[in-house]
Amino acid sequence: MDVSVTSRHRTVILAGRITVFLSMLHLVVTLAFNIRHLSTWFSGGLWFPANGLADPLPALGAFWLTIGSFSLPLLVLGLLIAWIGHRAVIPPAFVAWLIGGWCTIGAVAFQLSGFILLWVPAVMLLRAGRRKA
Repeated sequence: MDVSVTSRHRTVILAGRITVFLSMLHLVVTLAFNIRHLSTWFSGGLWFPANGLADPLPALGAFWLTIGSFSLPLLVLGLLIAWIGHRAVIPPAFVAWLIGGWCTIGAVAFQLSGFILLWVPAVMLLRAGRRKA
């Protein structure tokens, strides 16, 4: 196998692992700060909230910040990126551009977040796709 091809695949695998790390970091940190709401989540407290969705309870907001957030689908995406990198496949550029666009919108809307860190794996995927085999 050509060295540049091997390097491209290592870059894809690393981008996937970074994505997995960031998603797990988000999930662990947000769960640690919102652990007190677990009993409400699993006792039906989120079903048909009295205030409706216009004025959500803190437990509902905590749910959407943790388990209901994009961290679990992002975990799956990171695992998938690493998996296909191990199989010598480079993801199409639209994957990197969508991750980058999504994290840019998130960072602009919620500046005190780690959204912008997702540009690291996005750029890695773009570079892996642009290198010549």
